[in-house]
Amino acid sequence: MRIKLKIGLVLVIIICSLKFSFAQEYNKVNGIWNAAFLDLKLSNKMSLRTELHLRTISYFSVWNQHLFRPQLSYKASKNVTWRGGYTYLRNFDQDVTSDPRIRNEHNIWEQVQFTLPLKKASFSTWIRLEHRFQEEIPLKKDKSLRSFDFSSRIRFRLTFQKLLSKTEAKIPVNLVLYNEIFTLMSPSGIPFKFNQNWTFLGLRIKLNEKLSINSGFQKNTIFKSSDNYLKNRLWNTILFYKF
Repeated sequence: MRIKLKIGLVLVIIICSLKFSFAQEYNKVNGIWNAAFLDLKLSNKMSLRTELHLRTISYFSVWNQHLFRPQLSYKASKNVTWRGGYTYLRNFDQDVTSDPRIRNEHNIWEQVQFTLPLKKASFSTWIRLEHRFQEEIPLKKDKSLRSFDFSSRIRFRLTFQKLLSKTEAKIPVNLVLYNEIFTLMSPSGIPFKFNQNWTFLGLRIKLNEKLSINSGFQKNTIFKSSDNYLKNRLWNTILFYKF
């Protein structure tokens, strides 16, 4: 009797899982993300960074986002770094005929990063809390009539890096793998809803002491509605430069 009950329970779980997976609808796009991270050292512990991001879908043909993200970094210890800053986003509607097409967002954020060094490798994780001011939908053509709503979001990223080249190589090459989860927060500050998931696999190439390039494949799964998700497959390249 117990065996039959267990088998029945397993079958119910499998059927429910299949029903859930088939119930989800996925819209798919392909994109290119390019960015530059510019660092200016202020002291042994503090530095300024400015991030510039240009993102497209349908490869290069349709704008997706523009981002400008200045920030201040404080290295509390060898393996702990705090960051805080501001982000300005221009979000473009996928439909190029939409009028208006651009939805602006301003957000203020705080982040803490922990790094665990290993032999020729490292694990790092950061947690970022974003306070977002987004233009309310539907957007109005008259910008003076537009208003902003407020929400918060928490982001958690886990990154693994592994040195692929020889230790003494003039141009070190690292494997980079990360996964990042975005969760929306309730007005009371409690995480309550899945928002996005990013998965990245690529290489980090250190060209010299000032210049590095991070490039690879990324897949984003973005929650749109109860049964609708957007999947964005893209090539992501970031240039890091230290002044």
